[in-house]
Amino acid sequence: MYDNPPGSPWWAACKTELDLRNSERSATALVETSRVLDKLRSAADHLDELTGRLLQSTGDMAEVVKSVRESGRRMEIATYVIVGLTIVQLFYIAFQFSAKR
Repeated sequence: MYDNPPGSPWWAACKTELDLRNSERSATALVETSRVLDKLRSAADHLDELTGRLLQSTGDMAEVVKSVRESGRRMEIATYVIVGLTIVQLFYIAFQFSAKR
């Protein structure tokens, strides 16, 4: 092609051949790009679904932690009440023994 001057039949044939090869490569690249985009779209949809599940699970865990915190507070109050009642009963028993003597 480079040995012949531009515009000659041989040069035109070589140019046409190169244009065809480039067009074929471009078409193949477009098809591959389309396949990759479909895979990326599928992966993005899957990630969106997983993100939704993770968000739901995180919300559920937050509710569990809240209920555990509330239960812990109730347990703390119950413990204080039990300790207080035990101390009151010990004083009552001590008072009973001291009153009998």
